[in-house]
Amino acid sequence: MLLKNALLCDALRECKADLRVDEERGIISEIGESLAPKSTESVLECSGKVILPALIDMAYPKNQVLSRKNLESLTQKALRGGVGSLLLRPESTPRIDHAAIIELVSSLDSSLSVHFLPSLAPTTLESKPKIAEIATLISSGARAIYLESSAQNIDGYTLYKIAQYAQMLQIPIIASPQEPSLSEGVMNESQVSTQLGLPAIPSLAQTMQVAKLCELARYSGTKWVFDVISEIESLQIISHFTQMGARILAQTSLHHLILSDEHCALFDTRFKLFPPLKDPATREQLRTHLDSGISLLTCLQSDSYKSKKDQVFESASFGINALEHYFSLGFTHLVKSKLITLSRFSELTSYTQAKLLSLPKGALEVGLDADLIIVDLQKSFYIEDSFSPYNGEHLSGVVTQVLLGGKPKSL
Repeated sequence: MLLKNALLCDALRECKADLRVDEERGIISEIGESLAPKSTESVLECSGKVILPALIDMAYPKNQVLSRKNLESLTQKALRGGVGSLLLRPESTPRIDHAAIIELVSSLDSSLSVHFLPSLAPTTLESKPKIAEIATLISSGARAIYLESSAQNIDGYTLYKIAQYAQMLQIPIIASPQEPSLSEGVMNESQVSTQLGLPAIPSLAQTMQVAKLCELARYSGTKWVFDVISEIESLQIISHFTQMGARILAQTSLHHLILSDEHCALFDTRFKLFPPLKDPATREQLRTHLDSGISLLTCLQSDSYKSKKDQVFESASFGINALEHYFSLGFTHLVKSKLITLSRFSELTSYTQAKLLSLPKGALEVGLDADLIIVDLQKSFYIEDSFSPYNGEHLSGVVTQVLLGGKPKSL
């Protein structure tokens, strides 16, 4: 297949060119100006469109059932949002802590359009957790170690041994640094939480765990990703330790760069996220770290059932269902508003994830997987979903076509 007259954009370039896909091998086979179609080769005219690597998201939520039905539903949302690959958390049913479960994920992945990549739980679920067979799980196909929320209670020796395994196997550790005993509130500790009389989560819940895990990262030499960083102090701590040689990347939710805790002022549960949305001043400071400090973005997809949101604020579930609008939200709020370039957006949502997880994708280069999205930046639409925090918003940038492994997928 030959894609003609497009603007090619990834983390490394932005230029007008043609792109050829080897459909049998599922890779990008040629990039150049004025490429001529081969005999019997299909041609897709992309004049006025932009081709980017498909997005890769690393925060598919915990407590989800690993079933074909659930993943098929997620697949359609992902494709519409421009996402081609999703990393699954191990906090699912069944829990990803055994080679047989990774094989289950692989079998589901092979029958679905979007790529589902398993991460692993490094400890067993016992009264005294034991380290899982990490090497076996990695050889079975797990792409990363994921420290679950309960992992904050793992003793220091076990954490250090897990870090040693990660270093030996050259895989990253992904952790959500939140102190459980300080995270029992329902929103950010601020003037808004005081006015509403709601139990709040202080910034210390994140920063104290960031400091602890940063030292472990520095000492062990392991590559870490902290998910989801929402505190400026956390970014400052991470910066301090990276200057000392620690290999740490900060991942931030797209929504923490768009929304603030002021949206919760009317007890609106659509804006109840975890970590909680921050005050407007913190949001603005987070935005200034998009060029450096923040290395990855996530859509923070959580698929909360609407019935779990349609409750009083304290009882409603955390989470947001915005995967199908991921690209458009990012383009409208970050790129079109000139906070970052489209190339930087691609780096934050695809290139860095691919490098981290050792995936042959994430850039427009010959030999890499042809996981591509074609977008029309001039098209726009309104979100019509009363349960979405973005209901009624006018978004620009529409994903018109998705190719995964060089094969077109229906949206």
